[in-house]
Amino acid sequence: MPSKTLIIKLGAMGDVIRTTALLRALNGDVYWITKKECIPLLPVDNNFLKQVIDVECAEESLRNISFDLVLCLDDDFEAARLATIVNKTTLIGSFLDSFGGLAYTESASKWFDMGLISKHNKEKADYLKQNNTKTYQEIIFTMVGKEFKGEEYVLNQESKSNSINKNNREKILVGIENRADDRWPTKRWNKYAQLGNILQMDGFEVRFFEQREAVHKYVNDISECDLIVTGDTLALHIALALKVKAVAIFTCTSPTEIYDYGRTNKVVSPLLAKAFYRREYIQEAVDAISLESVYKAVKTLIGMDVLIKANGL
Repeated sequence: MPSKTLIIKLGAMGDVIRTTALLRALNGDVYWITKKECIPLLPVDNNFLKQVIDVECAEESLRNISFDLVLCLDDDFEAARLATIVNKTTLIGSFLDSFGGLAYTESASKWFDMGLISKHNKEKADYLKQNNTKTYQEIIFTMVGKEFKGEEYVLNQESKSNSINKNNREKILVGIENRADDRWPTKRWNKYAQLGNILQMDGFEVRFFEQREAVHKYVNDISECDLIVTGDTLALHIALALKVKAVAIFTCTSPTEIYDYGRTNKVVSPLLAKAFYRREYIQEAVDAISLESVYKAVKTLIGMDVLIKANGL
């Protein structure tokens, strides 16, 4: 493998976190360009990352550095521009073609063929996305000639909480993330409040996550939970990084791309195809996920021994 690698992955935060699994497979010095808000999540140490660079100053910072490999995983114009101009031997991923348009290398086609800058028409790109059978990690590992073997995410140690001793807590704490980015309004399942009420009646402690002024405090909130319930959101990827169990609700995005690490129960809308990556709110896809199915997923994932504890039996 190359001795000096540059990863360009700007956002969203959840995508940045899930890309960190790749750090466990790369050798040599690894640099990473991302957005300022993502920097606190990335582990800068000798084991994984030599330097994390704010995209706003990346061009100047990297002017005198030459890379063996540049891996650009975004379909963002600025990401592709930086991938094009930085000094490098090999490029994998997106770049700007001779006309200044977004393009990507053949080695990255498995990922970008399904996306917004696909060389195929939208209908074909959507078809490939819906019929994809590989996780995100499997795809990006293949790009760099590696086999994904369940490598875990890597989260900045400073973002991890000195969590309370969960074994000494009287009740099981279930965290619920009922929010989602406006880009994907269908991610907002409409029965979180009801689920919280039922879990409380069952003897669980329930925490609804709220906006925090710093991302590490949000990470800490999740780290204190025994299990979380969320859509396909940042909370899911933080939980996976912290090895916190999660029930993940999929209403409009790909459940296949999410590797569950053996500690995630996926609840998928029966009408997923109708809402698949559509930007408008699709009520039917949300309604199709029953309260009972999510509640059952929580009980199954926690396990009977914990359920007995939660009910005080």
